[in-house]
Amino acid sequence: MVGLEEIQLILSGVIKASEKLYVIENGAGTWKGIPEYYEGYKEAVKQKNRIETHAEVDKFPKALFNKRAPNQNEEENEYVKENYKNTTHPVYMDYLAVTSRGLQDNNWRINYPKGNSEADDYNEYITKDISVFKSVESYVKNIVPSLRSKDANGVMTFEIKPPKMVEVNGELVQDDTERLEPQPKYYSSPQVVAWEWNTYGMFESHEKSIVQYSNNPIKAGRIFYFYDDVNIWKITQVGKFIDNSFAYEVVFEHDLGEFPCKKLGGVPSILKDGSMYYTSRFYFAVDLLDWSLLYSNYLNVSIANVCFPFRWMVGDECDFQDGSGGSCYGGTINLGEGGKMPCPSCQGSGMKVRTSPMKTYLLRPKEGQSEGDTSFPEPIGFVSPKTDTLDFTKQTAKEYTEEARSILHVKTTNDKATGKADTATGDLIDLKAMFAFVQPDSDQTFDIFQFLLDITGKVREGKDFDGATLVYPKTFDFRTDADILEDIKVARDAGAPTHIVNSLIFQYINHRFYAERETALVSSLIVSADRLLTLTNEDIVKRKAQNAVETWEIVLHDSAFQLVNELIAEDPNFLDLELQVKVERLEAKAKDKTPTATNILSAQERADRIIGG
Repeated sequence: MVGLEEIQLILSGVIKASEKLYVIENGAGTWKGIPEYYEGYKEAVKQKNRIETHAEVDKFPKALFNKRAPNQNEEENEYVKENYKNTTHPVYMDYLAVTSRGLQDNNWRINYPKGNSEADDYNEYITKDISVFKSVESYVKNIVPSLRSKDANGVMTFEIKPPKMVEVNGELVQDDTERLEPQPKYYSSPQVVAWEWNTYGMFESHEKSIVQYSNNPIKAGRIFYFYDDVNIWKITQVGKFIDNSFAYEVVFEHDLGEFPCKKLGGVPSILKDGSMYYTSRFYFAVDLLDWSLLYSNYLNVSIANVCFPFRWMVGDECDFQDGSGGSCYGGTINLGEGGKMPCPSCQGSGMKVRTSPMKTYLLRPKEGQSEGDTSFPEPIGFVSPKTDTLDFTKQTAKEYTEEARSILHVKTTNDKATGKADTATGDLIDLKAMFAFVQPDSDQTFDIFQFLLDITGKVREGKDFDGATLVYPKTFDFRTDADILEDIKVARDAGAPTHIVNSLIFQYINHRFYAERETALVSSLIVSADRLLTLTNEDIVKRKAQNAVETWEIVLHDSAFQLVNELIAEDPNFLDLELQVKVERLEAKAKDKTPTATNILSAQERADRIIGG
């Protein structure tokens, strides 16, 4: 436990490092820079901001476009700002899709505690009572991968949901009959103003307190939360803003005996002071994506210039005369005694405009040129820049994006679609490299998942409570449906053993229907019950002729989905039964549908007709 005096000392260092950077402007607190709270703080904030350039669609990256490119004028610079488009955001979304693959339901498992009322209460709470997302699982799936990809040095912890209030003797008081309601809480790396590994953390809240500034109350006071292994403190600025006075209160005594905060994690490194620093795996591609984003937006300006060429045309000399007899000569009118003035007709160009003013560039004919003779091939023409630089810029931006995708092991199409013909060995190497890239990131996401499950149980049920445990993903399938179907075809054509083909079909079903519960259950049942599933029609005929296949098996093979639908109609809870029970019922249903020896068609004829369609 950290004592009050030590907390005050820690806060003093935080205020000293930031008081000149946090100022009041227009009645609100404004930051004028990034403080140096501790080693790695500025780098963590910079990392988060740079990744957000590509992760957030509508955030204009001022730092990236702050300095104009050589030869870029102010008008072009403003055009970039007004027409900015985030062309690298798809890379970020594809990266999330790849690194979140482990969270698919068929890749992991959760084991819930059982056996007592505390376990029942805990199980219901973590699946139904998390704010907004209802369950811890939903919170992790929807929030944690995105947070981790953008902010590796951010912190996950918990906060206590405001207690319910009840009326007692006409007064509203806290309902002490209700259990505590811990909720996941995320603090971004800019908010982590003090950090001592496994000991304490101080976080600056987005909340603001009322303080006095120039004899007026304003909502600009700073508020901090301090976590250690026993308490959660709230530290609130009070009094005059310039005095930096704070009030301290313990808002929750969790008494867990452990520091309940966890960094989101990434690629770890050790700083000079020996502390740990995390780098998001996405950050390693940011330099390349920055260049791609720059060139793509510069390309937009260049295209605008090329798409609007300007005209030129042959013009006549201006013949304007004013009332006093003065005439235009070269764009000026002589006033006598050396005085001159711009011609009001041609605005000093010396040329008579023969068309509407559409920014046409008028070329002056050569002096002494006789009528009918011309120094121009045509009286009017257009000037349009060459597109070589546009093609170069577009290609360069594309190459940077492709290199970034390669670093992140992200692909949007398979090699066949792009016309490439990589070998099977090359595909296998790529698949193994992707697995090596995704596995540690997935493990860290599940570390956060397990942390939230643990901390929720200990806060709600007691520090000795053992909550749900996760079985982490050990394999990842990065192939598409088309890839697996191609594998099935190749395996069949190559005469692969039946169990190999069966395994591939099962993989396809899991991949295709993992999010559709009923379809997945039906498909899994059929895979388990239909032993002819992987055989060709020719193979079935041969085995039937050898009496190696029962007629009812052919019926099951031919009408499996229809039979399952009949079983569901008879028992709406059929799919919730144990797998072996479902298989036995499906087989029995198939046998009931099988023709007997007294039928008009023999079993062999029946099989031949089914197989022949």
